[in-house]
Amino acid sequence: MTRYTRMGILVLITIVAVTVAAFSMGCTDTGTNDDTLDVDDTVASGTVFSEEANSSEISLKVGDSIVLKLNENPSTGYSWDLSLPEGIVLVKDEFVGPDEPMPGAGGVHEWTLKAVSEGNYQINAIYKRSWENVTGEEDTFSMDVVVLDDTLASDDNDVEYVVGTAVVDDIQIMVMESFPLQISVTAIGNLPDGCTTIDMENIEVVNTGNGFDIALKTKRPKDLACTD
Repeated sequence: MTRYTRMGILVLITIVAVTVAAFSMGCTDTGTNDDTLDVDDTVASGTVFSEEANSSEISLKVGDSIVLKLNENPSTGYSWDLSLPEGIVLVKDEFVGPDEPMPGAGGVHEWTLKAVSEGNYQINAIYKRSWENVTGEEDTFSMDVVVLDDTLASDDNDVEYVVGTAVVDDIQIMVMESFPLQISVTAIGNLPDGCTTIDMENIEVVNTGNGFDIALKTKRPKDLACTD
């Protein structure tokens, strides 16, 4: 059983706000896994990556950008040659030298990259002298990028849910302010399994005149095998 607590209901005259903090356990998908990242795995727009992100896989939404920073020393003749796929465009390209310029000192090559179309892509870069042939011994950088449609939500519209109502074991009421009247209500109870969560978008609040009737709706993906 999964415990949920502190479902706070703030009543201000005729204005009701409901917040829920639900704690759930892991779920096991009974379907196939194609290892494709979903929206919940996306990185924030503007995230900065360095050499440590080499051979990594990230997910972006259409319109989001990332910044790639790789160490470079043009004074040696070496520079990064960056190759971009059609779904990712170059917004900014610059070399940033050290704060105190010194002969032969290296710096950082910075690129700002923007995802413009949905798809699976790869960013590649090779560190070499432009006049030399590729030998296979060069330093390289690669990153797999999954670009997702920005209209997608965390809950896939194709997912079918089992809907229910949360069982409340205890209610705690506290008067926060007398004028205007503000009442904090905490509901304590249990969720039936590890995949059931409180459906924040479908909590029902009914003004009865002298009070409020509130139904805490729950949802669980139908095709998931859940742990208790």
